[in-house]
Amino acid sequence: MIKGINHTPEYTTLNSFSSNKNSKNGYLSYRYHKMRENERKESIRALTGALVGTAIPVFYFAKKQQKNFLRMEYGLKEIVGVSLGAILGGVAGGMIKADRFDKKQKINEGIFQFMNAAIPTAIVFALTKLTEKIKPLNNTYGKIGAIFTGLLAGMFGAAKLSNLICDPHDKVPDRKLTIKDSIANIDDAIGALAMTDIPAFKKLPVAPILPPIYVLCGYRAGESN
Repeated sequence: MIKGINHTPEYTTLNSFSSNKNSKNGYLSYRYHKMRENERKESIRALTGALVGTAIPVFYFAKKQQKNFLRMEYGLKEIVGVSLGAILGGVAGGMIKADRFDKKQKINEGIFQFMNAAIPTAIVFALTKLTEKIKPLNNTYGKIGAIFTGLLAGMFGAAKLSNLICDPHDKVPDRKLTIKDSIANIDDAIGALAMTDIPAFKKLPVAPILPPIYVLCGYRAGESN
């Protein structure tokens, strides 16, 4: 138990804390999904877990493609695999020595982060494939439209699904998307553009960019309390 915090069921939600004040005033803001400051060792464990969880699938896919990990190609399975590894690692690291309440919060945040990374990518992948089968849309503008439509629909769909999974009986306020959460969707945009056959986008340096973003997602999930 953490002194000074009421560990009652109504608090076991993705909305860990709703104060608008920042930590300098004695509170932590809602967007950080914390009810208290993490100890340094907790943060180190979450970061270490996220790094290891990211590295394992990155090196696996790089070896499978027989490429340097900084030059490997990212498709749907690579994006989903690396994001899942990063978030599982961050949550696992963050859960070491955590109490039951904190573990629940980390799992919830992990679900949200993974959904926010995977669902938009999957929808974009499906829509871009669909444009290839519809002649009027099988062009640069059609593919770009499909990408941004998929990203937008996926972001809000991911939030809805996450809330449904973590709070199926709707006992607590829904977790809302924040600007910081949307960082996870930057990788979706980069990865989605690179997955198209548009020459200018296929040259995007995806491999060095995506892993650090996933490490951040995993770290955030592991730090959540």
